[in-house]
Amino acid sequence: MSRGSDTIKKADGRTTFGLEKALAVLVVLTVVAVVAERPILETTLTLDASDAALAVYDDSVSGGSSESEILDPTAMSWRCNLRKQAQYSFCGFEMIFDPHRRQRGLDLSRYDQIHLWLDYEGPTETIRVYLRNYDPAYSVPNKNDSTKYNQVEFSRERVKGDGPTSFSMKDFFVANWWFQHNRLPPELTHPQFDNIVVLEVQTGQAPVAGEHRFSLSKVKFVGQLVSSEQWYFGIMATWVLVALGFLAARIWRLKQEVTLKSRRERELLEVNRLLDRRGRSLEERARKDPLTGAFNREGVEAAIKEGLLAFRRHGEPLSLIFLDVDHFKVVNDNHGHGVGDQILSGLTSAVQENIRASDGFARWGGEEFALVCPNTGRAEATNLAEKLRALVEGERFGTPAPITVSFGVATLREGEGVEQLFYRADEALYLAKELGRNRVEVAD
Repeated sequence: MSRGSDTIKKADGRTTFGLEKALAVLVVLTVVAVVAERPILETTLTLDASDAALAVYDDSVSGGSSESEILDPTAMSWRCNLRKQAQYSFCGFEMIFDPHRRQRGLDLSRYDQIHLWLDYEGPTETIRVYLRNYDPAYSVPNKNDSTKYNQVEFSRERVKGDGPTSFSMKDFFVANWWFQHNRLPPELTHPQFDNIVVLEVQTGQAPVAGEHRFSLSKVKFVGQLVSSEQWYFGIMATWVLVALGFLAARIWRLKQEVTLKSRRERELLEVNRLLDRRGRSLEERARKDPLTGAFNREGVEAAIKEGLLAFRRHGEPLSLIFLDVDHFKVVNDNHGHGVGDQILSGLTSAVQENIRASDGFARWGGEEFALVCPNTGRAEATNLAEKLRALVEGERFGTPAPITVSFGVATLREGEGVEQLFYRADEALYLAKELGRNRVEVAD
């Protein structure tokens, strides 16, 4: 029991150390996840001329006289010549992701920044950017102005020739003229980026007559794969699962310890009850039988216990062999008890010389002996019994009476107790006697 307790304590120590290492790793990963949230989650979408159809437009569609043209499609450069007139003058450039204005645009809802590599030359004071969204709740296929105009307008001074002009997606708002024209319910009046079909760059609100030159080499959207709320929820959920796992593992371990201790106690009680029921007398409590020098029942108790624990703990087989001298009463009657005692002593010496040190050989009573064989399967025990039977067959051991011995072999089965093992070995020995003696019988 003390060795088992030490084993449990060592296992607990290893488990605790392993958990401490796992928790330390988890703490480090959590710190990294919090500090490096943006780099870990960042996702980008870069667009250039190859990702969309390109077009320019101007106020000529509404009766104006302005002109516009694409100069270099690959570089997405264009020019427009605004002419001063009574009505509002404008011109612009489109990157069209869905020419039919249907639900085949870009989902930009996960992005929170936009970067425009934009260059401009001309007299305008402000520049507009539209992200136009299609939604069946308010849009009509092939109807150009039914898409929602998400707008940002900025000073030309923000345009950098050598770097991007950057905005937060929160800077966009729905164009007032579009909102007034469509008169949508309040829940549809907010910016929307889940199905962007067109990106536009346009001259600003106060147009200035003259030539305007634009170049848009690329557009980049930056966002997160998941929201910060989802990210931190995932971290918290991980810690909750780890805590629950730790508690479950600890409960399981404690349950194992209790079960193991209870099983050991039951097995020891079972061995003690069995040995007591077989009627050990006060004289038999010494470990050695005074006549033969073999163990008595108490002496073989340790071998039974160790073999049983090895079977339960490690699955090592345990076999029991009962030996009985054939016609021993006739020998005693014909030649006297002295000859019988000499035969028993000689048989003990012969058996002890041919078994292992770990085997327990005991005089069980009269001419009956028990041989406990730990870590021995059925076939090995049967072979050993047959070897011993042949060894003593016809031996006289210095007496005038040759002898033979009958053997009963049984191997402990899963779910079986020691009492059933002894019972089956007894039955096998009885069968060997019934079938003519001087033979080995093996229990089923």
